[in-house]
Amino acid sequence: MGRPAFLRFLTGRRDTARGAAQPGVHWGRDFATWDDLLARGRGRAESVCPRRTYAVDPGAGPEALASLFAVATVPGTALLWADPGALGVDHRELAPALYEVMSGGPALSPEDQRPVGGVCTSGSSGRPKVALGHADEWELIALHCEAAMYQDALPGGPPEALATCLPLGFSAAFFMSVLPALFFRRDLLVYAPQDWGPLHELARRRRVVALGVPALAAAACLAEDAATDMGSVALLLGGGHLSAPRVALIRERFTGVAVSNLYGTAETGAIALDHDPGHNRHVGRPVPGKSVWIADADESGTGVLAVAGPGCGHHLWRPGSDPVATSAGYVTGTDYARFDADGNLCLEGRVDGGEKLSGVLVYPREIERHVLALDGVSDVRVTVERAASGLEFLAARVIGDVDENTVREHCASLPERHRPSRITCDSERQAASAYSSHGKL
Repeated sequence: MGRPAFLRFLTGRRDTARGAAQPGVHWGRDFATWDDLLARGRGRAESVCPRRTYAVDPGAGPEALASLFAVATVPGTALLWADPGALGVDHRELAPALYEVMSGGPALSPEDQRPVGGVCTSGSSGRPKVALGHADEWELIALHCEAAMYQDALPGGPPEALATCLPLGFSAAFFMSVLPALFFRRDLLVYAPQDWGPLHELARRRRVVALGVPALAAAACLAEDAATDMGSVALLLGGGHLSAPRVALIRERFTGVAVSNLYGTAETGAIALDHDPGHNRHVGRPVPGKSVWIADADESGTGVLAVAGPGCGHHLWRPGSDPVATSAGYVTGTDYARFDADGNLCLEGRVDGGEKLSGVLVYPREIERHVLALDGVSDVRVTVERAASGLEFLAARVIGDVDENTVREHCASLPERHRPSRITCDSERQAASAYSSHGKL
């Protein structure tokens, strides 16, 4: 097999104007050009062998990208974009951020000579879950992001830089920030969730597509003493519905920003975009170039979300188990969904979202949607909890400008078993510590 296509593509592009600064990765105080990272990767490739599995720790700064190049330089390898310690696999360190998986990795068919890439799903907790795809499709994913989502995101043409405050182990950050920046030789900015100053500085000089989640964007807005001009930024926020209070806050503090709700999963890649969010009715139209349909729909048109196209994984793997192949040619998502009359995608709860409450199946996502319809609510998480006595009950953590009594009254219209017994309300300013690094409540 020859050199992977994405390396030919990268080394063949020279879009930087003569005399201009070389594009690269700004990661905290560190900076490295793409050419430098590629050279470092080639030097490390001597210790990488075909038909073996390697893990690259995405939290290791620019060194992670150099080690990505090291593995991608060698045909027929499997690259897990994840901390091997978190995966629980036996490994040995070969270079900064680069580990050979000695045992416990995904056992794929030896007949499949295509390179493999794997990224942890963003919602993984406890036992990790990894979506596996073919790494020789990474160029296609980058091209799809450019043509379908970034080309018209900003006035004046495609973005000149990409940015994210998400950990790069987050699948969307890898597919939608790292890969397009790499293939199109653009600056990539990785900034801390609590400090959006670097993004503001970059936005003064460049047109930027920035990827984040609603909670982190809201926290950044509240940290601003005054409104900041973000007219050269397209802000794509993933993680489900983007509530009206948060849209209003973002547009008030980040003036001129183009804000969109992004929906997708690690298994499927980006699925839908809503460029006018805040209504909580749908997550937008399917991204052009992605085939999206409803499998096994009932009489109301609701069924399992099914997706085919760039970014879809071909296996799902949990360490300690064999990889499970997706359906032939497409992936079934983690949500039930339907299309409205205008072709927008409406989510109707998670396929695996049911939980037992005193022996009765309830769906917390349905309760969350009901609470989100209440004026002033920015976010909500409903869970089944167990008291010290052993009695199970529903608990709701609500973020926004509401109080417990208002939420309780709003939930009175729900069936009794769907009404949260314990309700905790926090304002946006009080909520920062309630979220994970992925922006999940």
